[in-house]
Amino acid sequence: MEPTESMTLLQAVGIYAGSVKAGDNDEELHRELYKFVNWCGPDRAFSEISAPEVGEYADQVAGTGTTPQAAERLRFIRGFLSYAKKKGLVEKNLAQHVRIRKARTRAGAGAGGDTPESAALTPAGHKELVAQAEKLRVERAAIAMEIQRAAADKDVRENAPLEAAREESGRIDARLRQIEETLKSAVIIDSTGRRGKSVRLGCRVVVNDLSAGRKTTYLLVHRSEAKPLEGCISDISPLGKALMGHSVGQEIAVDTPRGKTRYRIVEVTS
Repeated sequence: MEPTESMTLLQAVGIYAGSVKAGDNDEELHRELYKFVNWCGPDRAFSEISAPEVGEYADQVAGTGTTPQAAERLRFIRGFLSYAKKKGLVEKNLAQHVRIRKARTRAGAGAGGDTPESAALTPAGHKELVAQAEKLRVERAAIAMEIQRAAADKDVRENAPLEAAREESGRIDARLRQIEETLKSAVIIDSTGRRGKSVRLGCRVVVNDLSAGRKTTYLLVHRSEAKPLEGCISDISPLGKALMGHSVGQEIAVDTPRGKTRYRIVEVTS
């Protein structure tokens, strides 16, 4: 097929989508292709799409290298651009400008570099995450039905309900994956009967704000359980980080929006 000056990017994507065999990832393929089309401009001539534009789009999708499923999303785009070059839909080999980064791993994660960080959860926190996961699976099934109904409208360019449903599906999938990864590496904290020991995850800490003369009780939890307004703070929050490992009677200093604040640990209980 000879490339034409009048062929739009949307038309080229339509040709490619029609050539792909039906499979389990049809929804993801179409979603990513039309995101790329909308970003570049659906009515633009395919021949006008430049290499720097493709590279910029790839960088945007890849983010910092830790963006969930970025590599898979970009493989869809690279597949389309490779097909377009091979079939003569475009003269330029734009696929080579879709740079797929390897996901970054946490330093010291292990010999393979992919050992997940263990999540120390309270029994209540673990139970809540399990419930959240079940709720999200139900919501995901309902969204899948919405996508099927919305996809019945063939005009994908003006199909706002379909796009909205796909965006919501992506949000649910991302949150569900996050919860499942946390649960997969979860370690249930058993701090029963430990009173007066040093501050650790799962314990309640009573602190005295020395400047305000006010006592407050906090429950130190994993970041996935944190609810600051309810007194549940994580071990990576400024106060939680400062409290970790200290004992009753010790004082700590924490940088807060109102400046450096000093606290004295009054009580530590399970």
